[in-house]
Amino acid sequence: MTSADVPPREPALETILHTSWEAFHPGQQAPLGWLTYTTAQVLSHLRQTHTPPDIAGHPDAIDRFHRQLREALAGAVCTEQVSTDAANSLLEVLDLPLLPRRWQVRLTLPLLIDITATTREDAFTNAENTIEAALADLPALIEWDGQEGYEALGGGLDADEPLRQDGDGTAHG
Repeated sequence: MTSADVPPREPALETILHTSWEAFHPGQQAPLGWLTYTTAQVLSHLRQTHTPPDIAGHPDAIDRFHRQLREALAGAVCTEQVSTDAANSLLEVLDLPLLPRRWQVRLTLPLLIDITATTREDAFTNAENTIEAALADLPALIEWDGQEGYEALGGGLDADEPLRQDGDGTAHG
């Protein structure tokens, strides 16, 4: 087995505590034994103090405890007592599902669309309008950055498109 065959490990509690120390005490070395002692205390606290003693008699007790823990962390995040990252780090260490969060994702999609128009600018406008209409039901914001980074290659006459006589300069109204 090589190192390439070993899947990456999730961050250990020690890593999270070390990162937390660095966040609150940048550039300062943690006291000798602090990391080991703190890790042991946190794990002991989670396993003994907050885990109901009657788990053996009630198989669903640990599931109830895990649900209550996730709910408590979600509440702490909602009231801004704990960051989402901190709550999810703890849940990850305990091998529990992470809290869902909202993400804003910006994607650049290469789209190639055939449009009939009389000018390059009209081709861009018609393409943008066609894309917006196709995605109208999608809960997304489309941001057009302008035409500088766009490419439009003029082709031959679109003989299937009727010639317009109203002078608006576009083939599509």
